[in-house]
Amino acid sequence: SSRGKAAVERLDILKKGHNFTRNALLGITTQELFVNLNNETSALQWKTINNKWTKESNGEIDLTTSVKHVKLHGEAGLQIIGIDDAIVFEIKAENSAVRDQWVVTLNELLQYWVDHPDSKPKSTTTAEKVSNKAEYFKRREEEIEAREKISAERKAKYTTGGMKYTAQIMASRA
Repeated sequence: SSRGKAAVERLDILKKGHNFTRNALLGITTQELFVNLNNETSALQWKTINNKWTKESNGEIDLTTSVKHVKLHGEAGLQIIGIDDAIVFEIKAENSAVRDQWVVTLNELLQYWVDHPDSKPKSTTTAEKVSNKAEYFKRREEEIEAREKISAERKAKYTTGGMKYTAQIMASRA
């Protein structure tokens, strides 16, 4: 099944991008950011604009590997939640209507990939697209650990029963 026309139009609006703000310098000031969905819909790209107090920076949030969902935050804010349930990115729109549009469209996209895994694009995020390289590699490391943990928990469900029954059988023979 293909995406509906309305869903495609919503994605196009995100590709055009929007200005947001985020807290900087431990909340003392805010940074203005231009945020957009890349053409492959695999990542959110952001860059600082109208910079007065903080240095120019840019980055990319890989939607294909590091994001679980997007949630509303405060009056006009949104939070991007990672697969480890940590906040990956937090920004504020100029109003709740813009914020709601982004939250709905991004969650719709993430859900679409769950329902149609073959439609999910390959990750396009690389260290070159991020101004803070150390943070990029730390984040990749955390994603790998989170994925391994989820995998281990899934496996544990199936392996715990075995030992219990083995112990019962051994006890009954004693």
